[in-house]
Amino acid sequence: MSKKRIITILLAIILVPAGYFLYKSFRGSSAAWKYIPSNAVVVITSEHLQDSVYEGTDANLDLKRLPLLDIASDNLSLLNLLSPDQKKLNTFLKGKNISYSYHPRTNTEWGVIMYIPVEEEKDSKWLENPHHDNIRVMHHTFQDNRITDINDTHSRPLFSYVIKDKFLILSYYGDLIEDVVRTSSLHIPSSNLKSTFSKSDDSNYGTSLYLKNEAWRSIIPTNNQSKNFAEFAKAFPDYQDFHIENTGSENKLQMISAGTDSPDYYITDWLKNSTGSPFKGHKHISQQTSYFYRFGVKDKPDFQKRFLKWHKKLKSEAWEKLVYHIGNESNLLLDNLGSEIILCQLEENNSISDGKIILAEFSNYDKLRPVLKKLARLSTPESNVSTDQFQGYDIYSVAIPELPAGIYGPMFSGFPRTYITYVAPYLVMSNNSQVLQNYIVDYENQLTWKQSAEYDSVLTSSKSDAQLSLVVNLRKAQSRGEGSDTKSYTDLTSKIESVILRCRYEGGDAYPEITLNPKKRQTANKVLNRTFLNIDVEWPILYDSSLTALQNPIDGSSEVLLTDKDNNLLRVNNLKTGKTETITKLNGPIVTSAYKVDFLNIGRQQRIFATSSAVYAVDEDDSTHVITSFSKALPSAARITALNMIDGGEDGSNRFIVTDAYGELYIWESVTKAIRKLNRSTHFDNIQGPVIALNQIGNRNYIVTQKNGKIYLLKTTGAVKDGFPADILARTESPFTWTQNPTTGQSELVGISVYGALTRINMDGKITSQTQLLRPEPSCEFKTLFDRNSLDWILIRTSSNKAAFLTKEGKELFEIKNLLPNSNIQYHFFGVDNRFITIRSGNYTTIFDMTGKRLGDKPIPSEMKVQLTYLPSYYKLLIFSRSEKKVQVWSIKLR
Repeated sequence: MSKKRIITILLAIILVPAGYFLYKSFRGSSAAWKYIPSNAVVVITSEHLQDSVYEGTDANLDLKRLPLLDIASDNLSLLNLLSPDQKKLNTFLKGKNISYSYHPRTNTEWGVIMYIPVEEEKDSKWLENPHHDNIRVMHHTFQDNRITDINDTHSRPLFSYVIKDKFLILSYYGDLIEDVVRTSSLHIPSSNLKSTFSKSDDSNYGTSLYLKNEAWRSIIPTNNQSKNFAEFAKAFPDYQDFHIENTGSENKLQMISAGTDSPDYYITDWLKNSTGSPFKGHKHISQQTSYFYRFGVKDKPDFQKRFLKWHKKLKSEAWEKLVYHIGNESNLLLDNLGSEIILCQLEENNSISDGKIILAEFSNYDKLRPVLKKLARLSTPESNVSTDQFQGYDIYSVAIPELPAGIYGPMFSGFPRTYITYVAPYLVMSNNSQVLQNYIVDYENQLTWKQSAEYDSVLTSSKSDAQLSLVVNLRKAQSRGEGSDTKSYTDLTSKIESVILRCRYEGGDAYPEITLNPKKRQTANKVLNRTFLNIDVEWPILYDSSLTALQNPIDGSSEVLLTDKDNNLLRVNNLKTGKTETITKLNGPIVTSAYKVDFLNIGRQQRIFATSSAVYAVDEDDSTHVITSFSKALPSAARITALNMIDGGEDGSNRFIVTDAYGELYIWESVTKAIRKLNRSTHFDNIQGPVIALNQIGNRNYIVTQKNGKIYLLKTTGAVKDGFPADILARTESPFTWTQNPTTGQSELVGISVYGALTRINMDGKITSQTQLLRPEPSCEFKTLFDRNSLDWILIRTSSNKAAFLTKEGKELFEIKNLLPNSNIQYHFFGVDNRFITIRSGNYTTIFDMTGKRLGDKPIPSEMKVQLTYLPSYYKLLIFSRSEKKVQVWSIKLR
C-alpha cells in the first residue's frame, strides 16, 4: 500500500469522528432563536404540548399543567379561532417542535409568542386567509412584512401573527410580533438566552426550558417563605436550561441541565470546591417542615477555610453586637462549624406564621455552652428570660436581631430574636421559642422524616453530589396560600408529594436539576373520596357527655372510649370487628374532652379525661398491657365541667386546665402534683373556653377571656400581669389567643368581638389595632374556632342559616348556606395540609376541606358532634358518630 494512501486512510479515521462531533456541537437548539426578541425571560421548545395527552410519573401527572408549561399550553388554544376544523388543526400541529417565548409586560404579566413550523404550501395558504365565523381578519405591513391581525366580530383585537421563513409566529400582542420582525432583521450579538443556549443540543428531549433566574418569581408566592427562597435562588445560575427526560416508565419526573456559568454568590463560593454529600440527618427533620434547604459538602477543611475567609469580609451589625457582648469567644461559633447547614421553614401552626429552624453541623458544644449562657444573659434586656430548660435541652434566648444572618449570611434571615439549643450533631436555632420547643417534641417523639415513607430516603443517593438542595412539601407549602394572588397548581399538589431543586457545581459551571416525586400510594377512583361505613357498635345508652375518639400521634392508630352503667371504661381499638374491652373502672362517666398525650413524659401516650369529680391519666404498658390509672380530685368539691390541654410543662410535657361549675380555674401539671387553683385573687365570670397558654422563655402565661370582652393574662402564680385586663368594650363569644408579630418577633394577643372587630393587644395590655371585618348582614356574628387540641384556629362568621370561614386575617375562604337552626360547627387540625370543617345540621354531618370542597359522597348520620382522626400513611379520614343507638366509624380516602 502506497504511503500516500496510508496517510489518506489515517486522515479519514481522524476527521470522520471529528466531523461527526463537530456536527453534533453545531446542531444547536431546536428553538426558533433567530426570531426570539432579546428581552425573552423564558423560552420553551416542545413536541408534546399540543398533544391531547402528555403525562409523566406513576401518578399520570399532566405535564401541560406544570408551571411555565401551562402558559404555553394555554396559548395554543388561540389556534382554534383560525379554523373551525379541529381535525385540520390537529394535523397541522402533529409532531411539530413548537417554540414559545415569554416577555415581560408588567410586574405580574407576560406576553407569549409562539413559533410553529409551517411545512407545507397548503398550510401557508389557509393561514394567510383564515376563515371562522367568530373572527374578522385584518392586515397591516411592518418593515415589508405582512402581519395578520385577528379581531372578534366587534372589532376588538384578539391576536396577531406573521408567516416568516416557514414559521407561523403568533401572539396576543401585536407589538410583540413587530419585535419579532425587528429581531429577525438584526444580527447584533447580546448576552441573553439566545447567546447562551442557541448552540445547545436538545434533540434528545421532548421538552426543553431555557430561562432567566428571575422567572421563578412568578411561581413562588410573595410571602415570608419567599424571602429565603429569593436568596436560595441566587445560588442557581443566572441562565438555566432544563430538559425533561423520558417520561414513559419513570416513577418520578426529572428535569436536567447541560450546565451554565456558576453564579457570583457567597454560598456558591463556600461549596463549589468539593462534591456534595448524601443527606443522613432524616431523624432531625420534623414532619412539620414545608421548605427544607440544605448546603453540604464532603471536604470539611476546604469548606471551613472558604467560610472563614468570607466571614472576615462580612459587614454585619448582628456580628458586631455579638463581638461586643462576648469578644473573641464569638469565634467559637465559626471555628467549630462543620460542612453542613440546613434551614427548615415549618408549616404554620396555631399563631406562628413563619417558624424557622436552622441546623448547623457543630462540634465541641460543651465549650460553647457557657459562652451561649453568657451571650443570652448580656444580650437580653428582660430579666429571667435568657435561659431555660425543655425536656433536658438547654434553651438560650439571644436578643440580637438577625443573628444567624450575621453568622451565615443573608440566606438565613428572618430571626428577630434567636433561640438556641444543641441536638447532636447540630447547633439548632429558631426564630421562636414555641417553634423550638415543638421541634424538640417532634425529635423526641420521632415525628420526623426518618419515619416518613415519602421523605425517609430523600437526598440519600451516593450519586447525589449536588452541593445545595431544596425539598418542598407541596401540600404544606401551598395549603396556607389563602388569599394569595399566585396560581394554585391543583394537579401538581394532588399528585406530587415533593419537589426537589438541586444544583451541582463542577469547576466554573453549575448544573441545576428539578425532580418531581409522586405520591407513593395511589387510590382507585371507585374508592377515592367515597364514604364507607367500617363498623357498627351497638351501644343503646351513651353515658358520656360526648363521643370520645383518640389517636396515637406516632402510629396513627385510633380508638373509641366508652363508659357503661357501672362506670367501667371500655375501648374499641379494632376498627374491623368493633369488639369492646375493659380498661379500668372510673368514678363516673366522661364529661369532658379527652386527649392522648405523653403526660408522664415516658415515651408513650396516656389517655387523659375527666369525670365530674376527678381527672384521670390512664397509662398502658406497651409490652405487658398492664393498665395504670392516675386520678386527682379538685381542691374544692365543685363539679368538673371542662378540661383543655395546654403545652409548656416544666419537664416538656403538656399540662391541663380544669374548669369547675363555678367558673374557677385549676391547673394539673403532673400526676405527681396535686391540682392547684389558678385564679386565687381573681374571680372570672363567663369564661370563653378554651384557656390558651402563652409560653415564653422564663414566662408561662395563660390567656383568659370573659364574655364581656375583658381579656386577662395570668402569670404562673395566677396573678394578673400588669396592664391587664384589657377591655375591648364589646362582647365576645370566643377566647383570645396569641400570635407572633413577624416584624418584631414579639408575641401579641389577638381575638374578635361578636360583631367582627379583629383586635390585637400587646404584652403591656394596650390595644394596638382594631379592624372591622365585613358584616354582610346585621345578624352576622363572629367567633374564633379552635380545633380540639388548641393547635390551630380560624375565624367564622355565622348568621341564621349561613356560615362563612375566614383566614386569621379575616379574608373569606368559603361560605356554606341553608343550614338548619342550632347547627354545630367544628374545626379539625391534623397538620397544615390536613385541616377540615365538620358541620352538623339536623341529624347529619357534612365534612369540608379548607377550600369548601365537600368530602365524601354522602353525609354522616349523627345525633351528636362527630369526632375525627386522620391516618397520614393511608391518607384516610376516620369519622366517629352516634346514630340510632349505635357508635359508627366511617372512613373517607382523600388521596
